Amino acid sequence: EMARGAGEPSTKRAKVDEAKEEEDPLVRRKEEVVRLLERARAKGKDNARAKKELLTLCADFEAKNEKLLGRLLPELWQKILDENLHQNDLLAFAMTCRLFRDTTTDL
Repeated sequence: EMARGAGEPSTKRAKVDEAKEEEDPLVRRKEEVVRLLERARAKGKDNARAKKELLTLCADFEAKNEKLLGRLLPELWQKILDENLHQNDLLAFAMTCRLFRDTTTDL
């Protein structure tokens, strides 16, 4: 019984994390804008206003992620990269976003 109960908190935590992500207005709006763009593309049209809003949303996501991830100490970043990335994957990791590019050049 103890083994079965041990997995519950992480499962509950995952559900809470999913709920938080779904509640995030940035995530919700991004999904709406993507659907708008998909509908416009299906009709063979261009939606410049939605494209511009999507770029703004991407910048907002980047700022939010940088605020959260920027708090990690360089030693922790080094450990994460050493344990999870092969040397050949560092370039791809660095190209993912500005924060990761800056993180890999600082290490």
